[in-house]
Amino acid sequence: MKKQKIVRSLTVDVTSPTENGVFDPASYSKYLIDHIKVDGAVGNLGKAIEVTEDGSIVTVVATAKFSGKYLKYLTKKYLKKNQLRDWIRFISIRQNQYKLVFYQVTPEEADEDEDEE
Repeated sequence: MKKQKIVRSLTVDVTSPTENGVFDPASYSKYLIDHIKVDGAVGNLGKAIEVTEDGSIVTVVATAKFSGKYLKYLTKKYLKKNQLRDWIRFISIRQNQYKLVFYQVTPEEADEDEDEE
């Protein structure tokens, strides 16, 4: 008897930061493809994991072992690398569905931050 392949589809909605022009879904999906480990090796996706980007939705379809926690970890690393970690957070909407949202900041603070740059 053959073992049944488990297919997980995880979606990340990146609409909010993409509309504000601070986030590039194409580079995010490329980052995931370059950094996801399969069987302990990077760049070993093969047919096990597929990352697709459709506008502001990035989808990871996995037949290998892949968790939402790992997706969150990789997303946080991506945000940190691009100096976005202080403004954007990764939240879970429902099972296997995630979203990138801005931290809630009062408008006065946001204006001051932009002027200091």
